[in-house]
Amino acid sequence: MKTILATQQLEKKIGDNLVLKGIDSEVQAGQVIVVIGPSGSGKSTYLRCLNLLEQPTSGEVLFEGEHLNQLSETDLDQVREKMGMVFQSFNLFANYSVLDNVNLAPLNVQSLSKAEANKQALALLNQVGLADKAEAMPSSLSGGQQQRVAIARALAMHPDVMLFDEPTSALDPEMVGEVLNVMKELTQTGMTMVIVTHEMGFAKNVADEVWFMDDGQIIEKGTPTQVFDHPQEQRTQDFLSKVLQS
Repeated sequence: MKTILATQQLEKKIGDNLVLKGIDSEVQAGQVIVVIGPSGSGKSTYLRCLNLLEQPTSGEVLFEGEHLNQLSETDLDQVREKMGMVFQSFNLFANYSVLDNVNLAPLNVQSLSKAEANKQALALLNQVGLADKAEAMPSSLSGGQQQRVAIARALAMHPDVMLFDEPTSALDPEMVGEVLNVMKELTQTGMTMVIVTHEMGFAKNVADEVWFMDDGQIIEKGTPTQVFDHPQEQRTQDFLSKVLQS
């Protein structure tokens, strides 16, 4: 398998606080990695360092063999086009329709014609179950629908990897399932995905590997069965005993 994304001794300091403590990690092409752990353990910071939305204090981030830390801002922007990112908050443009939100990057960055962009956007909205909302404005959609639009928008750039930063944490409980279903379908297309989430059932179902983070480090890695059913580390055991009871 080909390594698509890697970190070497990744550190991130915010003020005097060392948020990431020398993380070595590898994501293979086509893998679905789910990162779990308590709040404040560094999961979101780790994810945002992967595309340098957060600038690491030290260490290396490699994407498809390129050292991202060494790239110019222009080259980095080109690399980021291959890394789709879905955030907790949907970050849709309120004054654009759903279709125009999905079309924005393909029209401006990939220079597709309006007809090509519309065709692609409608296919993607169909994929996330929202083809009938193409002309709607984001404010008329539920949170779950907005997050599905955000996923379609990220896919419009044909990324090589998708990064999800707690994509369901801002949603009402009844909307969580519809977003997780779209993500589950995406895992079946062979898309490389790194997902930070608190949804343990989802992690068990879709992950090739589960990584447990605590205190700025990846404490334990393994298949869902290994991590959930036979955790080796005491901190993993303590965390899972709390979250799986709730």
